[in-house]
Amino acid sequence: MYPLGYVVRVVKAGEQLADSQRVINLLYQIPTRQNRECVTAADSLMNFPYDDAGDIAAAGLKDIRHQLTITIDPSGCKDIDDALTLSQLPTGGFLVGVHIADVGKFVAKGDVIDSNAKRRMMSFYAATRDVYNMLPAHLSEDVCSLMHGEDRCVVSVYLQTDNKMNMIDTETHPLICRSLIRNNRQMTYEEVQDIINDSGNKRIPWMEDSVYVMVVHLHRIAQRLRLNRLRLARHCFSEPDDPFCHVECHDAHQLIEEFMILTNFTVAGFLVERFPESVPVRRQKSPDDDEVKSWGTCHEAAVRVSLYFKQFDMLSGLIPRYARDDYSDQPKKISFLQSTIDKLKVAAENENLQKAVSLIAHESRHPLHLLAMNSWFKIQVSRLFVLKLYAIAFIMILLIC
Repeated sequence: MYPLGYVVRVVKAGEQLADSQRVINLLYQIPTRQNRECVTAADSLMNFPYDDAGDIAAAGLKDIRHQLTITIDPSGCKDIDDALTLSQLPTGGFLVGVHIADVGKFVAKGDVIDSNAKRRMMSFYAATRDVYNMLPAHLSEDVCSLMHGEDRCVVSVYLQTDNKMNMIDTETHPLICRSLIRNNRQMTYEEVQDIINDSGNKRIPWMEDSVYVMVVHLHRIAQRLRLNRLRLARHCFSEPDDPFCHVECHDAHQLIEEFMILTNFTVAGFLVERFPESVPVRRQKSPDDDEVKSWGTCHEAAVRVSLYFKQFDMLSGLIPRYARDDYSDQPKKISFLQSTIDKLKVAAENENLQKAVSLIAHESRHPLHLLAMNSWFKIQVSRLFVLKLYAIAFIMILLIC
């Protein structure tokens, strides 16, 4: 018998992070090498200034450089690809502007950069802190990056709320347009989290041109979005979707996450409406009713006392009435790991309410709940695929419009 292949390289399973990352790169065929032809083409591209209103109008851009604009990214981030604006409407509601770096201003359909980006499909952030960009670094970290104080072309997606911060159909502004922005404040997740923590539950009146006020209102709109999304069990992933998760800067991360999810969803709808026969977007489906009922039967004990699962409206029928009745005399028991109890004592001594709530309510702290959560996400695998397609659709609008 002749072998079906031959050994071309041996990768040893070492104990270093770089060894593990190398294995991952090979398993998932991560393109780690730069395309020299692509890099050369990108190096010749330059950002062009808009000196007067005539140039801006001729380019089909809406000039919003006068509006307070912020970005929120990890510390040291160079490829800044999204920015936010916020303004209050006469109705008392808000207009959220999500602005994505306009790659289409520099990348022509079918050119070497476009072809290379199609092959890569995404930027990959390795555990070793290496970044394998979808676009050449000169584009993603310089020409297209929404850096502080620089004028940049963007694709703007507008989301509108009513006076109670609930999302409604955009009526006062074009849904999607091309704009010219200037980043006024390049913020880190840590800075944003500090503002959110400081604001707490205080009533903060709206004020124009205040970064602090803008962040607080964006956070509260995002939390309303998150609550509505989780009630419908839409776009549910794994642990980060747990509102009781106590990870560093989780509120700041959720702020960006919620607006990006809604933006991708909005753009997907925009594209399907205009190109119904050619956009690869699947319709969102709820988890199968039979699978939900089977799951509820297996994990009834956890569902009864779980704060996490009570947020899903579709599961309300699975939770016994006495488990939902605050005035019931029926016992409600929950088991704690000793390590969790020890941490809870420390949180109480430090008067850290947020940490205490996380320890009590986070499903991973309780073995039976963690099993229920893992099973819950298994019946929602299709949602991950749908969301990836929305991301593909958003890339398409950047490249073909």
